Parts: sequence; structure tokens; C-alpha cells
Amino acid sequence: MKTDGLRAGLWSPNELVVDPRQIIAGLPGWLTETWRVRFEFGTLVRGYHSGAVETSAGPRKADRLFVCTGDDLQTLFPGDLAALGLRRCKLQMMRTSPVSWRLGPMLAAGLTLLHYDSFRDCPSRGAVRARLETELSDYTKFGIHVMAAQNGSGELTLGDSHEYDDQIVPFDRVAIDDLVLGYLQRFLDTSGLAIASRWHGTYVRHPSEAFSILHPAPGVTALVGFGGAGMTLSFGAAAQATS
Repeated sequence: MKTDGLRAGLWSPNELVVDPRQIIAGLPGWLTETWRVRFEFGTLVRGYHSGAVETSAGPRKADRLFVCTGDDLQTLFPGDLAALGLRRCKLQMMRTSPVSWRLGPMLAAGLTLLHYDSFRDCPSRGAVRARLETELSDYTKFGIHVMAAQNGSGELTLGDSHEYDDQIVPFDRVAIDDLVLGYLQRFLDTSGLAIASRWHGTYVRHPSEAFSILHPAPGVTALVGFGGAGMTLSFGAAAQATS
């Protein structure tokens, strides 16, 4: 980490890094073995009525349906989801090849103060936003804030940008990745880093709430609008939705 120009920092001892590739690959098997969950991959749920789930593989009986469809707002209960005013967001990210050294804690810098609502009550945030919008207008234009986190394999995950609604196009912008890497160099020595993969993702977020829980039909619970905090909030949201 570079300390030139560093004035202060925030430290959290409670953060945890998980590798989504590892978790997503291993979680179904763990749930099947531990809780006897049955997964039906490649099956589309098209509707639910009177305890019956309509799927592309035929009907299934279910006492309760949980809708957790990410940014798909058209297949199930589109009217109820549209009423929430959810915004669609696209983000670009990168991952490096493994490095031999350990980063230590996850790192973020000043732009992150503008992105997360956790900082919205800071009295100086307005002045910080005004300065950054002037000095780093390309970053605020694309909603860029820069974070770096290392997994157990030594790879660094880097990101990210935030383009909303009509800004979203299917093509990734090389300029956004360059901006992320350029800002990263301000607080981390990036010499020797090689980008091994690039990708983008999409999600929806509620305009004012951390997430939404609604009941669009008897026996149906929908959990939507987590933005980029789905992995962070999932266990708490699940407990709230099933209580």
C-alpha cells in the first residue's frame, strides 16, 4: 500500500472475503448434503398459484414460494416489482493473476465515500463530493469507486463502476477499466500485476432502501433490490423474510 499523501484511514476488523466462484460451485452440494435441498438446474419458474409452481419441467407442489430473481423483473409478478421503482445497474470488474504476496485487508479509497450510503450522514461528504466531481469527473460520471480484495489463491479482485438505466449497453468500456487501474495506482503498488479476466454484472437496487421484501400473492415472498450487497445482506434478509 502507498502511504504518500495518506491523511487518515478507517479500519474494520469484521470484514471477510469469500471467492464467489468457490462458494457458488460448492454451496449446492453442501445444502443438499446438510439440509437435503433439491436443486433443479435449467428449470424456469413461470408462475405460482394455489400451492403449485408452474415450471418449464412441469408442475411442482410448494407450500411457499420465494422469488429471488436478481434483475429479472419480467417473469414473475412484473407489476408488483415495477411499482418498487427499482433501478438496473451494470458494473465492470477485473481479476489479476495470482501474486506471491499477501495484500492483507481489503482496500478502498476516497471515491468509496461517495458510493456507499453508510457515509451519507458524514457532514463533510458534500464538500468531498464537490471536489471529486470537479477533479475526477470521469470517475463520478461512471460511478467508479475502487476496491481491491485478495482471495485464497492470491488473485486480486478489482472494481468497480456503476452505470444505470439508459446508460447500460451490452459492450464493456475499456476506458472504465483504465480509470479503475489508474486510481488503484494512487494507493497500491500495481507493478507486476497482470489482468487475467474481465467481466460485467447487472443487478437492481431500490432507490432508497437496502432491499425490499414483498408478498405479491398468498404464499409468495419476493426479495429484491439488494444492489451490490446481496452476499453481505443475504443471511439477515433470509432471517427477516422467514420470521
